[in-house]
Amino acid sequence: MSNYQKVIRGRDSLGKLREMADKIGIRKPMIIGTEPLIGTLMKKNPWLLSASVFSDFHANPDLADTKAGAALYMKANCDGLISVGGGSSIDTAKAIKARLDTADEEAVIGSKLEGRIQCPHIAIPGTAGTGSEATQTAVMYVNGRKVSLNHISLRPDGVILDASLLDSLPLYHKKSCALDALSQGIESYWSISSTDDSKVHAFLAIIGVLDNLKAYLAGDPHAAEEMLDASYQSGKAIQITRTTAAHAMSYMLTKKLGLAHGHACMITLPVLWEMMQDREEMQEVLKDLSAKMRLGDVRMGPKLLKGILYDLEMEIPPVPDEGILEELACSVNTERLNNHPVKMNGAEIKQAYRRAMTPLRENEKQACLDIWRYYGRES
Repeated sequence: MSNYQKVIRGRDSLGKLREMADKIGIRKPMIIGTEPLIGTLMKKNPWLLSASVFSDFHANPDLADTKAGAALYMKANCDGLISVGGGSSIDTAKAIKARLDTADEEAVIGSKLEGRIQCPHIAIPGTAGTGSEATQTAVMYVNGRKVSLNHISLRPDGVILDASLLDSLPLYHKKSCALDALSQGIESYWSISSTDDSKVHAFLAIIGVLDNLKAYLAGDPHAAEEMLDASYQSGKAIQITRTTAAHAMSYMLTKKLGLAHGHACMITLPVLWEMMQDREEMQEVLKDLSAKMRLGDVRMGPKLLKGILYDLEMEIPPVPDEGILEELACSVNTERLNNHPVKMNGAEIKQAYRRAMTPLRENEKQACLDIWRYYGRES
């Protein structure tokens, strides 16, 4: 399978979907997504009105859901997938493709795929955040346990980046998805698996979010295009490096406290940065990252990130009791911790959760807000 993805960018580029489908050999697609994006997709592409549609999946996708999706694909004799929406839709499409590759569920869970099935997939993100359209991984839940499917054949063959799909997103989801892209960029940059190429994509993701977030949330259409591309760049970065501790620590925050994924990632990311900033082995990468973020000192990074959280009025939950802290710490996926630039034991993970949810004093909070509110202004 080629690593090359066909990408069409631009507002209203959804109208070019048929052109892309023809090029990669999709004549009879199955669409994976939910309303209202399915309706928008069909309105701009009347040729899809008779297409099979699969919408019966959870916001946190369960692998069990995809069995019906694969059955529908086979019954309708489809020849490709079109997913539209957030990471849930795109990841569900990837998991359906994995099921089509093998009927052995354990092989699906273990990502032991042949990768020979001819099932091209076009991903159309409806959020600017997950970057799932750029990756070969899919997050699924199996009996309540999170697993990551990971195979090169699961990377979408085509991507359409149409910022008009972001216009109707609820404000909280816009904020949370933007924080997810920013987290992915930063985590990829400091990952032990980073490369020269991944750092380019991570840099474009980080600066794309920081430079356009305020205008994007204010409704600027050009900023929305830039945010969508920043999200895609964050996906390209983690396609190479995978994520690190902030993502590993986010999943139980989402499950236990109900926070959206990007919101949960940004709760711990500043504290993880603080915990590394005095370590000798982290000086070079954090200085480089801070310079790329146009910050004069590595200590400004976590303050900036906290300032964004406060300015966006993203709730920081209170410190839970010791039992829940222990449960949070024990939930962390050690595989993702392998990419983190410093080793963390259970006590350090627990301490990171505690610090992340400890309120700042008012003067500290104001300093963080000031750094973000003045960020990017011309001197």
